[in-house]
Amino acid sequence: MDEIESIEKQINNTKKNLLLTEERISEYPETTSVPLKDIKNKRKLETRLKKLRAQLIGLDKHRDRLKERRDIPPLLPYLVNRSSQQIELKEALKKLFNHPYSQPLLCIIHGDKLQCHDTFFQFLEKEFLPKIFKENTNINTNNNYTEFIKEYQLKWPPRNTSIEDLKNRLEHNLVDTVLDNKFASKADINEYLASIGTVIIHTHLLTADLQENSSIIIEKFIEFWQDWPELIPNQHLIIFLFIKYKIEPKQNYFQKLQNWVFQNLFKNNSNTRTGNYSIQKSIKDLSSSNFTKFDKIIGVVLPELQGITQTEVEDWARREEVKNYWDEENIQDLINIIEDTFEKWEKQQASDTMPMSNLAIKLTDILMGKIPIKEDTA
Repeated sequence: MDEIESIEKQINNTKKNLLLTEERISEYPETTSVPLKDIKNKRKLETRLKKLRAQLIGLDKHRDRLKERRDIPPLLPYLVNRSSQQIELKEALKKLFNHPYSQPLLCIIHGDKLQCHDTFFQFLEKEFLPKIFKENTNINTNNNYTEFIKEYQLKWPPRNTSIEDLKNRLEHNLVDTVLDNKFASKADINEYLASIGTVIIHTHLLTADLQENSSIIIEKFIEFWQDWPELIPNQHLIIFLFIKYKIEPKQNYFQKLQNWVFQNLFKNNSNTRTGNYSIQKSIKDLSSSNFTKFDKIIGVVLPELQGITQTEVEDWARREEVKNYWDEENIQDLINIIEDTFEKWEKQQASDTMPMSNLAIKLTDILMGKIPIKEDTA
């Protein structure tokens, strides 16, 4: 490794310089007659040697970990705290299991585009939901409920679809996805889904897909499932609606003032009003209403997916899955790297939280050994 060779050379050179300095000092008959600059130089060389040796130890550990490196479980870097979302979804699932008759569960998940919505869905599909269903159903799954969960992506209709035609287009897309039969009805789809068991249907939207009609479009989507045929006993149908916000560019004071003027004086200028605020308000209002308008579904809005804190990542480092990969006795090394990573991030971004997409890349690099351990050289 070039870096290790470079440090080894620096250590050897520092040792030589230190030896020469010590020889020069030894030529003086009394220590009180040794020039102050030689004493200072000796101390400086000793400190440098100590730091270089600590760096070398850290790089040796890093090299050893690279040799022992194995494939990272795909979801491991994404298992960072999303506890508030999991708690809310658990509560909704309790209603699902305890309801006197089967109803669709519709869950809205929202956050900006850097929060890795698709990977969060993979976690829900492959880890979270299988565990919950295994604990709350009597089906013999041989310790693996994943094979009993079937997922379908419901594609969103094109943007030029009228509000009036939205539900028809949703049904058309669902027919194509599930049965590939253009003449099938909702009842046909439901009959087929009931024969499968537990089914997840997920739909993904961008801010631009909602425009200024966000509240109406979201309501039409919910109405589509409100009108769904009656489920048979023990049939489980879970619908995830993912809404991904665009990230507004950073603006100075003048730009913010200009946008405010446009938003308040030119109401019909849709380009200045298609930010996230109106969509977030629609979702917040829906959450506050507790879906009372829709009595044939169980509805829940999960807390917004947001950036991750250092504390949450350190808690991730202490998870059993991480210990199994990293080795429990070296977890402090991992936490030291996380601390250093967040210090650098905060200096660069002026933020103490990190978007999931950025964090996942950094955690992957750490687990792969690409980021050396930060040694304590005090």
